[in-house]
Parts: sequence; structure tokens; C-alpha cells
Amino acid sequence: MDEVQARVYWIWLSSIPEIGSKRFFSLIDMFGSPKSVWESSYDDLREASRFIGSKAVQNIIKYKKSVYLEKAQKINEDLNIKVITFIDDEYPKILKNIYDPPAVLYCKGKPLKETSSMIAIVGSRRTSEYGRQMAEKFAYELSEAGFTVISGLARGIDSMAHRGAIKARGYTIGVLGCGVDVIYPRENKGLFRQMEEYGTLVSEYPPGTQCAPGNFPARNRIISGLSQAVLVVEAGNRSGALITCDFALEQGKDVYAIPGNITSPYSIGTNQLIKEGAKLVTCPEDILEEFGLAGNSIADRPTQEAYQLDIFETQVYNALEDGEKQLEELVAITELEVSKLNAILTILEMKGIVKQLPGGKFVKCWMN
Repeated sequence: MDEVQARVYWIWLSSIPEIGSKRFFSLIDMFGSPKSVWESSYDDLREASRFIGSKAVQNIIKYKKSVYLEKAQKINEDLNIKVITFIDDEYPKILKNIYDPPAVLYCKGKPLKETSSMIAIVGSRRTSEYGRQMAEKFAYELSEAGFTVISGLARGIDSMAHRGAIKARGYTIGVLGCGVDVIYPRENKGLFRQMEEYGTLVSEYPPGTQCAPGNFPARNRIISGLSQAVLVVEAGNRSGALITCDFALEQGKDVYAIPGNITSPYSIGTNQLIKEGAKLVTCPEDILEEFGLAGNSIADRPTQEAYQLDIFETQVYNALEDGEKQLEELVAITELEVSKLNAILTILEMKGIVKQLPGGKFVKCWMN
């Protein structure tokens, strides 16, 4: 059978509700191929219900109509979407080794690449400025050192990880809990467009699939499955990032965590991971050493000297060294008059090295 036509049956079978990866491969073991499932008799499928359940069989019977096969054919012919099946050469070898690899991957953007150094950077949707900066910083510098950065394109840490990799002009993979043609969340429309240009959007769900709560835990196994290690930047005690860590440990992958403020609800999960044995990291070099890449070049990071700060700007810059501060705290530390301090903060903001947060707080930016 023609390879292209065979792929249509892979798309058809994997698109049927209740047919996840485990049931998909059980059906392949029983029937030999997706096309044979399509051609199977009612009695054959009734026998299969012992292994995959009666509801899944009912759905197969419902979807054994030409309209659904034509829909699969249309997806296969879409020039903007690359379909990769488990038996294709392009299917990442690292992903084949997990317990329940997806039968089909839908990709958009650059061709999906499997590189020598692949790391997932994940965390909560609700984050602190510290968490967002660290996600971007680590992604940027690891990308500069040759890593592929993988994340889930969600709000918060995921988005910042992708942005950091794109700023470094590195390669990044976004694994979605919806179809690759569905932008979620909507405010990430610009980031999605950048991902199509500089990275790859990946999903096991066929185009047009909308987000559903159950999709996200499932996609997390792909994030960890594509990675050689997982870095958790910031996560609350019920963060979905912790599910990714569970998958990573099941898959035999290393888990790294960046420590956070012990009073912050955003760091409860990451600090607990460290207590339970995750490898504590405080700079990208820690990860490079783990990978035996300590000699790789890392992006030049802005320093106080590079900014050419005067004595008062240096004073304010140093006052922010240990984290975000309110204006009143900066007055107490620097002993500068409020009017002069405001003027200095304005200059530092214009230089892109200090950022004002909601609530009147100020924080150092790690890079321009």
C-alpha cells in the first residue's frame, strides 16, 4: 500500500475518541495495521472489546464512515502541517522509548529535530517576576550553548522559556494540549507565530482539537519524553509541572529545580522537589556540567560595567541585587531622596536593566 495512503489510516484511527496511544497499539497488535482496523468486521471488533473496552469499539464502528477517512485525508494533504507516525523515520527515537508514546505527531513550523542536548523547562502558569526572569535566562543561555528547549506554550514559565530560546535564536519545541492550528492561550498569538518561524509546534491531537483539561497531563509525558532532563523553574504545590516531573522520573530522566523564596506560594513545589532529591541548580553552568558541556560558550550576560552606570545608578542597582523592592525600601537602603531615586529608576528603566512591577515594586532585569 502507498505510504501516503497508509498514513491516512493512522490519522483516522488516532483521531477516534477513546483511542489513546495504549489502545491504538493494542489494536495494531491485534489487527496488524490501522487499515486492517478500518477493514475489520463487526465480529472482529467485538472480540477486540475484551482488550480495549466496549465504548472504544463503539466509537470505531461510529467512525468507520467515509466522511471521517476523507477528513483524515484532508489533514494529510495540509501543506502547513507535517504528520509523523510512529513508524516514520522522522519520529524522535527518544520519544519511542517512553511507556506510551503517541501513535501520531502533528507538527507545524520547522521540521521536528532530535538534537544531542534536549531539555524541558517547565513551571506554573501563575508566577513571580523572579520565576519569569529565571525561565527566560536559563532558556536563553542553554540555547546559546546548543540545547533544544522544550516546553508547553502555556502562560507563565512555559512562555518565558520559549521566548528565551527564541531570543537566543535557538531551536525550541512547544508541545500542545490542543491541535497545532489552535492558539491557546489567545494572548500567546504572537509567540505562536514566532514558534512557527523559529521552532516546532507539536501535538498528538489532530488539527482542530480544542483544549480540554484532560489533554494537558497527557501532553506532559511528551514534553518529558522528548527531553533528556527536566528543569522546573517555579511551581506551586499543585502545579502541572510536577506531573511532568513524575513522567520524567518514570522515564529515567534527570530532574533539576531552581530554589525559590520559602515564603512564596509559587516555590512550594520546586522547593519540595529539591527536598525529595531533585538536583538543585542556581545557574545554567550547573546543567552544562551535568551534560559534560561546561566548556560550551554561553551568551554574554550584562554586567554592571557593561551598563556604564554612574555612582548613584550603581547604588540603586546593587540595592536590587537580592530581589524586588518597594520604593520605600530603596529609599531606606540607598538613603537617597525620593525625587532623586525616582529619576535614577527612570534612567535604569530606559536602559532596560530595571523593571517596575505592579504594586510599585522594582526588580533587576537579567538581560536587555
